[in-house]
Amino acid sequence: MSMTMDMATDGEMRDEEEKKSESIEVIRKKFTEWGFSPYAFQMYNLDEGSLVLPSFPHPLNKRPNPDLYMNYFLKECKRYESFDFSIEPMMVGEVKHCSYSELDKMTNYKNRGEIQKTLTGRLFHGTIVEGTVTRPAIVKTWDYLFPMKPECAPRLYKFCVCLRDRSKFDFLSNFFDEIELLTDERANKHPNLVKLYRYCFDTRLAVVYDAKFTGVLSNVLLADDFGWDDRMKVATQLADLFSWLHEKGIAFGCVSDSCIMIDEEVNIKVFDFGFVSNNVTEDTEIPVEVRVGWEGKRTMKTDVYIFGILLLKLIAKNEFICAGPYQLDRCAIDEATRGKKYLVHECFKEVDYSNAFEITLLAFLCLNPDYPDQRPTMKDVVHALKLMRTRMKKRKRDETEAE
Repeated sequence: MSMTMDMATDGEMRDEEEKKSESIEVIRKKFTEWGFSPYAFQMYNLDEGSLVLPSFPHPLNKRPNPDLYMNYFLKECKRYESFDFSIEPMMVGEVKHCSYSELDKMTNYKNRGEIQKTLTGRLFHGTIVEGTVTRPAIVKTWDYLFPMKPECAPRLYKFCVCLRDRSKFDFLSNFFDEIELLTDERANKHPNLVKLYRYCFDTRLAVVYDAKFTGVLSNVLLADDFGWDDRMKVATQLADLFSWLHEKGIAFGCVSDSCIMIDEEVNIKVFDFGFVSNNVTEDTEIPVEVRVGWEGKRTMKTDVYIFGILLLKLIAKNEFICAGPYQLDRCAIDEATRGKKYLVHECFKEVDYSNAFEITLLAFLCLNPDYPDQRPTMKDVVHALKLMRTRMKKRKRDETEAE
C-alpha cells in the first residue's frame, strides 16, 4: 500500500514538473516571437531612466541628432502601448503570474523604493498584500532604461542567448532560467535561496521574492565587527547552497557578494545568479555567449572558481582582488601556492598558522587558474569548511577550559 502511494506521488511530481517545463517553454517560444522591443519601448523606461541617467544624450550613443533619437523612442512607445502580453498558461508550478498593475501596487519604482542595482536591472522594496495581512517583499526587475547607458542598464549579451542565425534572440533567457530554478521542487527548498512569490512579463519583466531585504554581503565585508566565525558561517552556507545545486544538476554561472543578502543572525539568501543551467554534470561543458562573436565555455568547476572568489573576499577583506570582480593578484596567489604567504587578513588574530594555511590552501584549490579540472567539488569544499570550523571550536573550548 505504502509503495503504491509512493509511486503515485512520484508520478504526480513528474507530471507537475513536466507541466511546469511546458509552461516555461510556451513562454520562451512566445518571447522569441516578441523580441525585446515591447519591453524596451515603454514610457516608464524614459521616466525612470531620467532619474538614473540624468544626462542625455550619453556620448556613447554617438547620436548626431538626439532629438531624432528621442522622437524615434516616443514613436516606438506609441506603437507598443497596446501590445498584447497575454500568454497561456499563466502559471509555472505553484507560482502565479501577476499583471503589470498588480506588480505596480507592490512597489515604488522611483528612487525612494530602489535598493540597488543587480546583474540585469534593479532591486526594490515591495509589499505583499493578502486579504488584511501584509508582509515585506523584494521586487527585482530586468531593465531597459532609456537612454541605454552601458554601466546603468544591462547589455543584451548578459541575459540573451544568440541563436544559430544570430538574427534572433531567445529573449531574456536569464529571466526564465531563474523562474525555472526557483520553481524547481528538487532545488528550491534550500534555506539560503530566496523564495519566489510572483513573476511578471506583462509590460515589465520582474519577479517578486517573499522576503524582507536585510542588507548585502558586500556592505559588511570590510567591517571590523564582521568577525572570523561569522565569515566562516557565511562561507559554509554558500558552499552548502552551491553543493546542493550541483547535486541537483544545476550550475549557476555567477554569484557576487552584492547578490547575497545577510541578516543580523548571519544567515544568507542568494537572490541573483548569472547563467543558470539545468541538467548538467561535473563533466558537462556549457557554452556561454558573453558577447556577439566570442564564445566561452564553463563547467561546474567555473562555479567552484566563483566560490573561491567569494571565499577570498571573506578571508582577505577584498585584498588580492584587482580592478575587475574576478581578477586576482596573481603574484600573491603564486606566493600562497608556494606556502610563502597566507591569504588571511592580518586583523584576524584568532586564526593560527594551521588554520590560516588550511583556508589559504582551500581558496587556492578553488581558484586554481592553471588546472581548472583539479579544483575540488563543492561537496568537498563543504566538508573541508565544516572540518575547519569544528577544529577551531574545539581549540577555543580547550583554551577556555585551560584558563
